[in-house]
Amino acid sequence: MNNFRKDRNYLLKYSLMSGIVFLFINSALLIIRGGHLSFHINIELAPLALLSILFCGLPSSMLHNCAHGNWKPKMMNTFLGEIFGTVMLYGFKGFKLGHMFHHKFPDDPDYDVHPSKGYHFLQFLVSPIKDTLAVIERVYFEYFGDNESSRRNIFWQKIFFNISIALRFSFWLLLLGPSLFVFFYLPIYILNIFVFAHINYAAHIVNQDGNSEVVNLNHNLYYRIVNVLSMGGYFHKSHHLKPQCLNPAKAIIDDNTPYVTFIHEKKEVITKRLEKRHLRLVKAQYL
Repeated sequence: MNNFRKDRNYLLKYSLMSGIVFLFINSALLIIRGGHLSFHINIELAPLALLSILFCGLPSSMLHNCAHGNWKPKMMNTFLGEIFGTVMLYGFKGFKLGHMFHHKFPDDPDYDVHPSKGYHFLQFLVSPIKDTLAVIERVYFEYFGDNESSRRNIFWQKIFFNISIALRFSFWLLLLGPSLFVFFYLPIYILNIFVFAHINYAAHIVNQDGNSEVVNLNHNLYYRIVNVLSMGGYFHKSHHLKPQCLNPAKAIIDDNTPYVTFIHEKKEVITKRLEKRHLRLVKAQYL
């Protein structure tokens, strides 16, 4: 978050540079294809969609670990983050920034990038990008002022962010061709969006006191299978308490102590200091 705070053009430059890079790559791929891309889909490749189930949570898990700097050496986090950020279309730096807000302000309706907000699941499923942009915009105005210059910057951030998503989408189509794109890439993308939306929807609950709480989920066959495939994705309480653990299913925590994150009556986030016996955070990521 330091770079975002210091440089008002941090995300604008990232989206602009991403757009230029993928415009160049896509042009090269189109040239390699002789300037022609057939849209014929080979139905015989349809069974590949079943293979995508094995990757139902892996790209997002890898991206999450990159955001927390969990891979060694350190440079691997940016390298892998850009790869898996391309898989998920929204890139790495914007995701990392939004994810740090989620950890610093869990379940805060103003600063968490995806609190449940009383949504039913389908609403929640389509809300993360919109809510992430809204939080980033709110914080941007707090840092740099709500003025004409800031609003112009936010406008162009959104324009180039959406262009970069379209170019990443085109990249996979040009790289894989229509058949692999439809039967392999799209199922992986859709399953990852679904699984990680459901992780944040199901593992952030409102407890009996009416406050927000994060829990681990591993009590039925679905959760057990996805936890294996996603490197412990539904061990979300463990992930919040020990974000530097590659696989939160292996993290050792006191699972009998509730992890309350937000007291709605007082409208306050529970301070991380109350949980410091669990937390081993890298300060630079949260300042």
